[in-house]
Amino acid sequence: MAKIIEMSTSLANMIAAGEVVERPSNVLKELVENSIDAGAKTITISVVEGGIKEIKVIDDGFGMEREDLELCFKSHATSKIKNEYDLVRVKTLGFRGEAIPSIAAVSKMTISSSTTGSNGYQIAYKFGRKILQEPVSHNIGTTVLVSDLFYNTPVRLKYLKSPEKELASITYLVDKLALTNPGISFKLYSDEKLIFNTNGNGDMTSLIGEIYGLEAARKLCKVSFEESGYEGTFYYVKPEIYRSNKLHLTYIVNGRYVRNNALNEMVVKAFDQFLPINKYPILVLYLTIDPLLIDVNVHPKKAEIRIADELDVVETLRKILRSSLEKTRQIPQKSISIEEKTFTSNKNDEFRFDNSKLFQDEINTNTFKETNISYSLFDSEPEKEDKIENIILNEQPTYNKLPELFYVGIIFKTYIIFENETGMYLVDQHAAAERIRYEKYAELLGDLNQPTTSLLIPITIDFTKDEMLFIEEHKEEFSKLGFSIEQLDQTSYAIREVPLWAQNKEIEDVVRELLSDMIRTKNVSILPFRDKIAKQISCKSSIRANDYIGKEEALALIKDLNKCQNPYHCPHGRPTIIKFTQNELKKMFERIQSK
Repeated sequence: MAKIIEMSTSLANMIAAGEVVERPSNVLKELVENSIDAGAKTITISVVEGGIKEIKVIDDGFGMEREDLELCFKSHATSKIKNEYDLVRVKTLGFRGEAIPSIAAVSKMTISSSTTGSNGYQIAYKFGRKILQEPVSHNIGTTVLVSDLFYNTPVRLKYLKSPEKELASITYLVDKLALTNPGISFKLYSDEKLIFNTNGNGDMTSLIGEIYGLEAARKLCKVSFEESGYEGTFYYVKPEIYRSNKLHLTYIVNGRYVRNNALNEMVVKAFDQFLPINKYPILVLYLTIDPLLIDVNVHPKKAEIRIADELDVVETLRKILRSSLEKTRQIPQKSISIEEKTFTSNKNDEFRFDNSKLFQDEINTNTFKETNISYSLFDSEPEKEDKIENIILNEQPTYNKLPELFYVGIIFKTYIIFENETGMYLVDQHAAAERIRYEKYAELLGDLNQPTTSLLIPITIDFTKDEMLFIEEHKEEFSKLGFSIEQLDQTSYAIREVPLWAQNKEIEDVVRELLSDMIRTKNVSILPFRDKIAKQISCKSSIRANDYIGKEEALALIKDLNKCQNPYHCPHGRPTIIKFTQNELKKMFERIQSK
């Protein structure tokens, strides 16, 4: 008797469900993507107990006839792909025919639909078995109801998370679907309570505000691009607002929300030095690319893609994004959250804070204009120590940089205070000095012909056998980098000559890390590692917090900072300068009143 048998349709569907249906959010994704492909302009989602008990999706798409409604429950049935040619040119969100039957196999599922707005049809399945098929009155569009998910597969049900965590997964998904489709109105109800609503008018500023808050919407920047074979738009929130994980990096390729590690790395590199370490931006990338250049079938849920010539594409995108960041004014404005309060005076005159006058930042990076600003120091009354000194920035920077500033003083031996007519500025003396030195060292390290200096007392370093073999093999390349290394015995080397940028107290650490990186990458060059080295040196040799500096040093520091390509952040992404507007200061002292 044969040992191999053909599985029943119901068993095959239950197994297939494991590929696309692991939790309620997976079910919801399949259903909503079908609604989007059906041309829906309004999609209403309702979940009960985080979708474990019930998920309902109502759309106003073009609906289904009775025959289509019956076929959609059959395995490998689809209206979206008809031959091999379509398979490599997928333009819809869903085509996997087992999605609906797989969901029906592990739940109670009812689909009602109409193409006319009067005569509709309804089919219901219970754990893979049809239990109802009848005409029904229904508006144009489709309603899908899924309940009791995994109740016939207790093992899977056991691994579902709490209703609260499943709801969090659903809200995250709906955020991504809304960003993917700004022209569709989404409503999400949880246990009959509306928790998310978009207007579907296509306005990204209001959409970002709905998802990430009003402050993020105010800091939204946009840059569009067009390259050979692809085009698109970046929307990103200025780096002064950031998150602690990569969950808020959104990539939409040909209308599909996808994941891609190369795109993640591209964004992290582009924002390097604009954000603190281990912090990430809020960003949305809309990319339109020839379908022949991407593969959407590398993941069962179509959640990941593979891009042809991926390295070239992501490097071009990194340069576009980085250029936009460098052109954007980056002085963070300090926002002070004060709850609106009502006060009553002795005369019973009621007044409030005026929270309606809110600072507006530029939304499009193209609105920023280059200006020629000058830098000169003068003091008409030098005998007065409390005289505010004027700083007029007079260099010719590549982009808008620091505004006209007036020196006030230094507090806590750390923060330099400046002011102008718009507000007060605080400069972190260590972060500013670090930025200045970083750019200096990064430029020096970029020189292929490194000037060197001999050490009065050579530095001895012990290496492992693998490291020694690598050094011997690449001794000439090390010499070109400015390091003269001579073997002393079986385990140690003497460093007798170093590049001018190296400082004695840092040489051993720098050489060890540089050597480790070179062995790992098989690349004997400083250029790939100059950013890392420049950060190390600039941090160790800069003015520290609590180091006393005088007024002249502070003025020289701000002058040098203004010459930097990026004067707004230290090499590790912390701000060098922040701003408090006059209005925010007035709010702190309760001076803003309603008329």
